[in-house]
Amino acid sequence: MCAKYITAVLIISGEISCFGQHSTPTVNIQGLGSVQGSIGHSAWTNRTIYEFQGIPYGEAPVGTLRFKPTVKAAAWGGIRDASKPGIRCPQIDEDYVNVENEDCLTLSVYSNDLDSVRPVMVFIHGGWFFKGGADQYEPNFLLESDVVLVVVQYRLGPLGFLSTMTEDIPGNVGMLDVIAALEWVQQYITHFGGDSSQVTIFGESAGAAAVSAMLHSPLVQYQSTPLFHKAVLQSGSVFAPWAISDAPIEGTSDITSRIGCTGVAVEQCLRGVDLRTLLEAFIAHRDQTIITRGYPYVAGTGIVVGGPSGLFPQHPKYYLQNANKHIAIMAGANSQDGLFLLNELHKLQPQLLQTLNTSHDLLHYITNLHEKFGHSKYDGSLEVYAIGQNFMVRQTERLHWDNLASGLTDICGNHGIKAPVLSEIHAFSHVNPGNVYLYSFDYSSALTHVNLSVPFPHDRPVHHGEELKYLFPKESLDDLDIKMAKTMVQLWTSSPSGVSQQPRVHPTGHQRIVSILQFS
Repeated sequence: MCAKYITAVLIISGEISCFGQHSTPTVNIQGLGSVQGSIGHSAWTNRTIYEFQGIPYGEAPVGTLRFKPTVKAAAWGGIRDASKPGIRCPQIDEDYVNVENEDCLTLSVYSNDLDSVRPVMVFIHGGWFFKGGADQYEPNFLLESDVVLVVVQYRLGPLGFLSTMTEDIPGNVGMLDVIAALEWVQQYITHFGGDSSQVTIFGESAGAAAVSAMLHSPLVQYQSTPLFHKAVLQSGSVFAPWAISDAPIEGTSDITSRIGCTGVAVEQCLRGVDLRTLLEAFIAHRDQTIITRGYPYVAGTGIVVGGPSGLFPQHPKYYLQNANKHIAIMAGANSQDGLFLLNELHKLQPQLLQTLNTSHDLLHYITNLHEKFGHSKYDGSLEVYAIGQNFMVRQTERLHWDNLASGLTDICGNHGIKAPVLSEIHAFSHVNPGNVYLYSFDYSSALTHVNLSVPFPHDRPVHHGEELKYLFPKESLDDLDIKMAKTMVQLWTSSPSGVSQQPRVHPTGHQRIVSILQFS
């Protein structure tokens, strides 16, 4: 297999009511009902964007539907207001809390020409599978290109991933939500100017793991009509150790005991408990389990193998070699992706930093790392690295966080993100060598900052999720950042056909910022 650099990558290759240029757009979705959206504008050329937010693709998963597979949304009468984002799925996070409303199975559609037939990009958000929502991802950058953007919400945390391995609580319903949303796109996106035969799914972190699950799950791959045709994985994969729940029944039992489910059937108790109690028990279980056993043993934040959901009857690794030869794929990571894993661990165990700096016991520290993030499921290279460092570094003062942070970040990033992503790339390169692309995002700017529980020796580490601010508007960009954002948008929304030159992604003129490899 040889590799060569290329320039550009991606691979993305209704009935409407009449309205004036500045009128409120209304779309009649045949078989569902009418939605009335709003008008926005793109970031750099002020193109008109027709925005339709909070469109239901699934019935509210409440009552007997809690924990159950997605039920497709029923038709509605009248004109539905789609001018505001749908409420995020229930979650407790530092920046957002929803402990009241489970009616969250919605998606947002953005188009700048409702009469055209344009490629579709479906984004699946990240957030460890227990937080996040569609309202965080605005269209103003990506809609500079001629695409239709869809942003999907899906059930999170215990409501989306808890499992008793029974029909009552099968697990993976968050992923079944994503499948239902993709089916909605196939059926209805033409009403918004989208081409259902040109659908790219893309996601970041847990969203990339969801994209990966769609690539390999027999529920998706054996459908008669493809749900998508191209895929982009940003710093995540279903093969990452944090993406799979290793002990779903045991974890569910811990959560139910924290709730106090005694004297009644577990399923009945979990269906009836109020949202705040359920989510608080889940958060307590998550934090304690990471400390005592490790992330793969957390219930409610990972994909369940086996059970009645049918998503993965066997571990995803058994489907890797059956990669779909018709799917074009781009996947990659950020240079300091592993920093978020280190940071997560130090938030929960703040004493680790002082212990390392005083004991200089690097082997113990790294063994703790691999236990907490499930790296032992792959190989023993972490221990080899630690032992090698202890032999190579003669002075104990060098076994200090400031001297080790970069290397430890790479270890976490390699095991937790980059190696799993490479597994995807290698599998698809064998079956579709002309349409497989690998990238590394290394661009650092004044916006590159992160709130860390631990100090990092570099001022601007290109950490997990850093690329998102150049695809979705979150902060004000300077001229170089805008140039980077325009390049990213072009890469993510263009076709790689016939492109084989060196990448021209050099906003600063001094370093390669995005490296693209084509395996052939």
